[in-house]
Amino acid sequence: MLKTNWHTHTYRCGHAVGTDEEYVVKALQAGLTTLGFSDHAPYKVPCSSERMDYSQYEDYKHSILSLKKKYQEKINIFLGMEVECYRDQWDDLSRYRREMDYCILGQHNLDLDTNSSYGFTQSWQLEEYVDRIEYACAHGLCDYVAHPDVCMYSYPAMDESVRKIAEKIADISIKYDMPMELNAGSGVRYGMHRYQDGMRYAYPTRMFFEEFAKRRTKIIVGLDIHDPGLFKTDKYINRALSVIEGLDCNIISNYDLVKAAKKRKKTFF
Repeated sequence: MLKTNWHTHTYRCGHAVGTDEEYVVKALQAGLTTLGFSDHAPYKVPCSSERMDYSQYEDYKHSILSLKKKYQEKINIFLGMEVECYRDQWDDLSRYRREMDYCILGQHNLDLDTNSSYGFTQSWQLEEYVDRIEYACAHGLCDYVAHPDVCMYSYPAMDESVRKIAEKIADISIKYDMPMELNAGSGVRYGMHRYQDGMRYAYPTRMFFEEFAKRRTKIIVGLDIHDPGLFKTDKYINRALSVIEGLDCNIISNYDLVKAAKKRKKTFF
């Protein structure tokens, strides 16, 4: 089992269950020593099934910081946020960057609530997706990239256009010293799907990690937890690891994301 997880959601996002404290208790039972909460960032436009409401932000902060104090002798708790690179939301993103211990980038859409990363079928969409990732990394918006291959969710085949995108993201990772995530969340929890070129998980995808391995890209395993009970199973970690079996990936387990965030915030501000 992992000792650290930076990718943890709360019920506020609309597609997670359990109380905030249940996540802490289950993480402790599973042997974690560091727990980072990183719920989906709210924007002024509501979307109750995808992210916390704008009005819930202060409660989110208060709750996690209270748990941090309550459990300080048992586990290290940090307050984070999973953000997207939306340039028209930069005022809110700046606030989150300033107030959170760290931010992870989960680029779920190209733009707010449009052009979903889960629906890409064309190479130009992949190019746009990479542009968003590079902009976020170049401007110090995030401290690691969550599920960098989420763009493969609906993509029909792992062709050369995908290889080029994987290479670009690997190069971005090296250029900005930005870790990539091996996601052990929904992409593997729902099992394999049939694509034009065969069966695979929606993500993570082996082609991406082949390129990450070549460049020794830093890899952080993220549980992407939406249910506190999932802390106590290795099933989905093992599925994610099976995707990269045989690859010499640079998986880092003791990375101080908060320390790295303090340095990157200087770039942002």
